[in-house]
Amino acid sequence: MGKLSRLLLAAALTIPLFATGCAEHRPVYAWGPGETTYYVQWEHETHRDHVEWEQRNETDHGAYWNWRKHHP
Repeated sequence: MGKLSRLLLAAALTIPLFATGCAEHRPVYAWGPGETTYYVQWEHETHRDHVEWEQRNETDHGAYWNWRKHHP
């Protein structure tokens, strides 16, 4: 096999690795010390009744973390 053929084969095998990349980039949030204070503030500012975090649905979780990233 010639040099050009090997080079083309290597390129053909390598390009898909760069083209796909990671499927998704999402920030990972964690409940840290003091997070409860922000959670209560979020409930108050968004006029929600108090509900324990574990009882909230995924939509509310997303709304909270979206709000939270703007309140460091």
